Amino acid sequence: MQNIMDNFNGIIKTPQRNQISNLDSLPFYDRSLVNYEDYHKYIGHAGVKHSVAVQATRGCPYRCFYCDVYKTTLHHFRRSVDNIFEEVKMLSDLGVKRIEFIDDIFNVKAKDFKEFFRLVLKHKLKLNFFFPSALKGDLLDKEGIDLMVEAGGLGVNISLESGSARMQKVMRKNLDLDKFYKNSAYIVDKYPHVVLGLNAMHGFPTETEEEAMMTLNFIKELKWIHFPYLLTVRAFPNTEIEKFAREQGIPEDVIKKSQDLSYEDTAPSLTFSQDFTKAVKTMFLKDYVLNKERLLSVLPNQFKYFCEDELNQKYNSYFPRQVNNIDDLLRIARIKKSELGEIKCVDENSIKVPEINKKFIKKFPKINKKENALKILLINMSGYFSDDTDSQERVLMEPPLGLLALLSYLNREYKENIDGKILKSRLDFDSYDELVKRINNFKPNIIGISVMTFYKKFVHRAIKHLRDEGIKTPIFLGGPYPTGDYKEVLKDDNIDICMLGEGENTLSELVNRMMKNNNKLPDEEVLSKIPGMAFKSKEKILNKVIPEKNYKKLSTAVA
Repeated sequence: MQNIMDNFNGIIKTPQRNQISNLDSLPFYDRSLVNYEDYHKYIGHAGVKHSVAVQATRGCPYRCFYCDVYKTTLHHFRRSVDNIFEEVKMLSDLGVKRIEFIDDIFNVKAKDFKEFFRLVLKHKLKLNFFFPSALKGDLLDKEGIDLMVEAGGLGVNISLESGSARMQKVMRKNLDLDKFYKNSAYIVDKYPHVVLGLNAMHGFPTETEEEAMMTLNFIKELKWIHFPYLLTVRAFPNTEIEKFAREQGIPEDVIKKSQDLSYEDTAPSLTFSQDFTKAVKTMFLKDYVLNKERLLSVLPNQFKYFCEDELNQKYNSYFPRQVNNIDDLLRIARIKKSELGEIKCVDENSIKVPEINKKFIKKFPKINKKENALKILLINMSGYFSDDTDSQERVLMEPPLGLLALLSYLNREYKENIDGKILKSRLDFDSYDELVKRINNFKPNIIGISVMTFYKKFVHRAIKHLRDEGIKTPIFLGGPYPTGDYKEVLKDDNIDICMLGEGENTLSELVNRMMKNNNKLPDEEVLSKIPGMAFKSKEKILNKVIPEKNYKKLSTAVA
């Protein structure tokens, strides 16, 4: 048996917990747990308003060396087509008009991809579908594209990363570049109204200047991508790219800076000089994004399907200091409005879901909680406060689906015995002091915070403030950051536990143990028997090894 003791500054890491393979066994997200009307005042991560997110899969079968997310869910599992469609139809019946699939790759199985859209067409659902996290471009084919578009596919992102075949192998993405190009060109040519986005990266370790230009030229050949993005590569903690970058002699301070910046901030190139990176990105913006022919081609279609503030946000992301609205864009591109013909953006009221909160509350009835129910507060902190001047962050806001999944699962398992609440930074609290007030009012028995690496400094500052204000409630962190870098997280003595990987069963077992312990965190010997966690020992039990027999059931448990 593998020793569970980490011995790194007294950290105890329990055995890895198996993922849930049967995703159909999980409940649908209880959408009444958050205020959708508050969220729908903002643009969501798909770049649109009034959309509702659905997740059809967990994990990714690919192992791209720059990715820090796949470690959260090592294996790729997917819901059945019927199960996905049932949830989508339920949302459609409630009046939802826009669905976004947040899967890392929705189309891994071409047969399921096509079958889903056939069901949508068979039942005549009137929906628009968005894929912000990207479809795998070389797995598409003409039949699948046709079905998707006919069924309402409107916003499609595809990820190129690099136009170099060598770099595709180095980063282990292994795209078939020829198929990728042909499928992209097919969408562009046949369905110019489909808002096609393309993600590319600049500055991989060992990438040459010639290869960087190959990526740029690959994009320029596609006439026209609606929203192409050329992002600077980052080396996230404990990823293969971080190790690879060090092996290539990239300075530690450059690697560290790429990790610490927020999502919206531009990281320095790991590979190229500042001058070369600036030159490439200038060419990208000047020759493609601001290309007059391209804008005259794509803008009329964009006006047909987007609200004005959605378009403003999209173009502001390219030019945060120069473009606040479409008029600014046209001025920079030297385009007269008359050249676009008659243009009119989508009326937001046409996509809005009337009384969406009331509809969700009716669909997901509230459970009356016991007076002594265990109180759990789940917090998403992937948005800085409005007065934070250190970030260039654009305000994108949508319900945290991961926390909805956790609390929906716990409510099903424990019903009236648990009382859960979900909070989102900037929306539900807009300062550290407001967070303190929300916690003191709710009086949770445990606090869980979901964290992406981009926001780690923000989260550590928040937790320190809580402790400074006298909040002693146990705090655990979950998500990509603690899963990938739990040793770094637990250097912070204010944090009690890291949840590693998928959270439902691990958190459920922790909740169960707390309820048996008068709603208090159990001792470390009990915690050390819960798979899927890491924590710093305070009771000096480092030399204890849990007998293998105690783990035989735990190692395969799906509690």
